[in-house]
Amino acid sequence: MTTGRPQTRKQVEMAKKQRPLINARTVGQAMADAERALERPKGASRTVNIKPAEVRTRVELFQPRKFSEGFHEVDAKHVKDLKIRIGKKGELDPIIVVKIGGQWVCVDGHHRLAAYSSLKWKETIRCQWFAGSVAEAMDESLLKNEVAKLPVNQGDRFEEAWRRTLMRRGSKSQVVAITGVSDGTVALMRRIFKSYQVQDVAGKRLKEQRGDIMVARWEYTRMAWLGLKGEAFDAAEEAEARAARLARRINNRLTNSLSKDAETTARALYIYDPSLCEPLANALRAILTAEAYREAKERMDAGNDAAGDNDVGQEERAGPGTPIQVLGNGSR
Repeated sequence: MTTGRPQTRKQVEMAKKQRPLINARTVGQAMADAERALERPKGASRTVNIKPAEVRTRVELFQPRKFSEGFHEVDAKHVKDLKIRIGKKGELDPIIVVKIGGQWVCVDGHHRLAAYSSLKWKETIRCQWFAGSVAEAMDESLLKNEVAKLPVNQGDRFEEAWRRTLMRRGSKSQVVAITGVSDGTVALMRRIFKSYQVQDVAGKRLKEQRGDIMVARWEYTRMAWLGLKGEAFDAAEEAEARAARLARRINNRLTNSLSKDAETTARALYIYDPSLCEPLANALRAILTAEAYREAKERMDAGNDAAGDNDVGQEERAGPGTPIQVLGNGSR
């Protein structure tokens, strides 16, 4: 509830740090608004010279990587590496942009843009003015990152494929090609969405447990579909929510300070609480192992798809309410 009183400087700064919610509903609305305000170049894409300070970002549309649940837009180490490259060779490859409502918006090149901004680059840089639609620009943003030095992680790819499924963007083969998610996983997403739409027995059970799946993450939707529920499901979701809240607080207070030097961060945590370090190291190893397992499993699924027999297909055949043990507790 608003009080009508003017905001303090701290409140204004906090508001600037708030990231837009990124789900199928908000992305769909952002796409529609941006499409109406899009200004295209005449003819094909062309090169334009723009000052970095004049280029905005729209992470809900054009940043396929969702670092720290969207709490910051770029990877600090990669930006630092790019700053060194700029210092050695000058201007980097052109950033891809579109023009929305009279403003230049970055489609591909968020880390290059952040590096220029960090260096307080005053001159113009070469940019490619993309001639396609907003939807085509979003596809271009994801496809360009196939060959980028900083790849899009598997979790972000799953969420992108899930959003496209919910928004009915493209055929199954098109979603597979754009996101790099396996055919079997996308097939499972489409089956779940269809069940939810027609509200069959499984779809009703999913709605009772997850509510509006247009705003639900794929990870939790899949957990519900495979039968993880009750205390186990609540515990997993609450743990993720607590971690997200803590990450938000860290980002608001320290921005990327913890990312600058791992050794300094480790020493600071040891000074803060020596007894925390061993369980923290164990927890980090478990998380890294789980992420590596998920990525390896996805690569295996993709290979099995080509052979006509994949793990995700087994999940589909198992159906909702039939838990499949993954990572030891069925939570992935």
